Parts: sequence; C-alpha cells; structure tokens
Amino acid sequence: MAEVSTTQDARSPLPDRRRGTPLFRNAYALMLNTGISAVLGLGFWLIAARYYTDDAVGQGSAAIAAMKFLAGLAALTLTGAMARFIPVSGAATGRLVLRTYALSACVVAVAALVFVETLDFWGPSYRFLHGPFKGLGFITAVVAWSVLTLQDGVLTGLRSAFWVPVGNTAFSAVKLLLLVLIATSLPTSGVFVSWVAAITVSVLPLGWLVFRRLVPRHVELTAGAARPPTFREVGRFLAGDCTGSMFALAVVYLVPVIVASQISSADNAYFYITATIGGTVELLAINMGASLTVEGAHDPQRLGRNARAALLRMIKIVLPICAFLFACAPYILGVFGAGYADHATALLRWLVVGALLRVVIELYFAVLRARNRTAGLALLQGALCVLVLGSTLALLPPLGLTGVGIAEVASLSVIAAVAAVKLFGVLRSAEPQRVSQRTS
Repeated sequence: MAEVSTTQDARSPLPDRRRGTPLFRNAYALMLNTGISAVLGLGFWLIAARYYTDDAVGQGSAAIAAMKFLAGLAALTLTGAMARFIPVSGAATGRLVLRTYALSACVVAVAALVFVETLDFWGPSYRFLHGPFKGLGFITAVVAWSVLTLQDGVLTGLRSAFWVPVGNTAFSAVKLLLLVLIATSLPTSGVFVSWVAAITVSVLPLGWLVFRRLVPRHVELTAGAARPPTFREVGRFLAGDCTGSMFALAVVYLVPVIVASQISSADNAYFYITATIGGTVELLAINMGASLTVEGAHDPQRLGRNARAALLRMIKIVLPICAFLFACAPYILGVFGAGYADHATALLRWLVVGALLRVVIELYFAVLRARNRTAGLALLQGALCVLVLGSTLALLPPLGLTGVGIAEVASLSVIAAVAAVKLFGVLRSAEPQRVSQRTS
C-alpha cells in the first residue's frame, strides 16, 4: 500500500486562497482608502491653490503638518499595538481600545500645549496660531486627530478595514466643501480650519460603530481562541514598537515641520503638496504592512506565505503608479500652478523612487511586528530617522527642496538594503516543500 505524507506547507491551492483572503481584504480596503483620500486630498489642495494665496496654503499646510506630528506622538506609536493585540484580546478588546484612546489624548494634549507655548521658535509659517483662542483650538484639533488616527488602526485590528475608506471619504468630502465655503471669511486660516472641522464627521459615527457593533462582534467571533495579552507582553511590545514608531514619526511628520520652519510660506506650499503626492504612494506599502501584521497575529504559521503574496501584489500595484508619477511629474504639479512645477518637479521624482524602497522596508517591518521582534524594528527605524533628519538638514540649505528628496532616497536605500536581505530569508521559509512519498 502506498502512503503519501505531506508537509505543513504542501497544501492545496483552494485552502491557501481561502485562508489568505483576509490579508488582501483588509489590505485592499486600506488601499481603497488611500486611493480615495489621494483623489479627494489632491482636490482639496488644488482648490486651496486656487482660492487661497501661496502664503495661506503654506501656513495652513504647516499647521496641518504640526498637528499630524504632535498627534502621532502617541497615536502612531500605539497603532501598531492595536493591530497586534486586538486580534487576540477577546472580551478585553473594548477596554484596550478605550484606554489607548485616553492615553493618546493625554499625551498629545500636553505635547500640543508645549508647541503652542513655543510658537516663536517654529518660524513665520505658524504665526497665525498666536492667541489663546487659536491655541486652544489647535490643541483640540491635535487630540481629535490622534483619535482619528488610532481609529483606523482599531478598525484594521478588528478586520473591519472596510469602514476606514468610508470614514475618510466623508472626512475628505466635508473638508473640501468647507474649504470653499470659508475661503472669503477666513482667507488665512481657512485651509487649517476646514481640515479640523471635518474630523468629527469621521470620528463620531465610526466611534459609535466600533464600540456598539464591531467590538461585540469581534468578542463573539474570537471567544474560543482569544488569549488577552499580559501587561508584560504589551509592555515588551511597546518598548520596542513605540520607540521605533517615534523614529518613524520623525521621518514622516517632523521633516515637514523642520522644512516649514526654514523656508518661506510659499515654498512650503510647494513642498507640502508635493510631499503629499509622494506620501500617498508610500501609504500603499504601509497599509499592506498593517494588514500583514494583523494576519501574522492571527496565524503565525502562514506569515512567510502571506509576506510573499503581499510583496508580489505590491510590486504589481506600486511599480506602475511610480512610473506614471515619475514621467508625468511636471504636468501633475503644473495643475496646481506654474510655481509648483518649477520648484518641485525634481522633489516629486525623488519621492517616487523613495516610495518603491518603502515597499521592502514596510513589509519587513510588518514581519518584525507580527513576530514581536520590536527591538530590531526600533533599531532600523532609529537608524532611518538619524539618516533622514541629518541628511535633510545638510542638503536643504544648498540644494533647496530637491535636497529633501535626495536625503530621503539616500537614507531609505541604506535601510532597504538591510531589510531586503532579512525579508529574503522570510520569503524563502515560505517556499513549498516537496511532497515526499514512502511505501509501506
């Protein structure tokens, strides 16, 4: 009688496709969110460039950059924890989310207060935030944005990322409408005010959905398999992931604040809109990484296979987009005005190259999070932070906005080289083994 034995990886295609579906279902929802946000976001900045002066756009974008940076001090550093621990928290999920919201709000409120009290240090682009009423409004905006940021991570962890594009579409549409309506009454601060006022459109309805519908459903579905993390496990994860996320935060959000403090408001408008276009492509890789972390937490045995599938899918999606943006950079920026194309075409092309490098980096970072290897994650993110900030400060004065792009690509290249070697080992582990036969 012939007996056939198969290894764990030698599975039929049908179960692979079925079990791999959540990875792409979550990832596609997040990518859809990125696409919708990109279209409406670019529409927002296009209208801003038409209805507001370059100085007003520069000041508004500077305030938005500061808001994102300060909110991210807690929100972005805790988003990884949401993706990692919500899948296994079971009945404790609701408490985990509430405590995370509260912790984030307290931290970012203090950080925003410090920023408001030191506005003179940050340059002329932030001058319009002076005054107690405006300062309080800015602090409130930072807290609201931190909740909005964490909310996306919570929905991803609940395997309900479908609601992320729904909320962000409502947010983007409302802020675009408000931008036009208040252009005459608030010619200087209208860009920032319209952005902030629209946050409640996403936060409040989705907050109700999370706590009244999605969390109870998640508790019910995971009742048999949930194993809520201990404080020690969470603490060990956060010690590495929060440290690494702080470095990542500096790369993504502190750089725009630094640039805004060293150039004119008009030049900052050119920089920020261009960086928004380039950053949208990077978000595709970040979103796929977030989904990979969630699925790695649910099924660690399939992490290598999911990483391989995610990489192949990202190459097919990101490469054509980057090629289009690189070739059409002057025409895309020219839609916003001649000054944007003249000053920022080279910057956009450098940022597009950086987005390709981000694919490898973010997927490897997702693998490290799924495996709780956050010490290595923090080390790589810290190295990237030092490289980006140092090279930006060195190249911005002599090369202008182009220097920022060169600094980012040079820094990402170093980390991508390390990540590629490590990720290759993960992908090799996913290669199906041959089916062995033995006769008895």
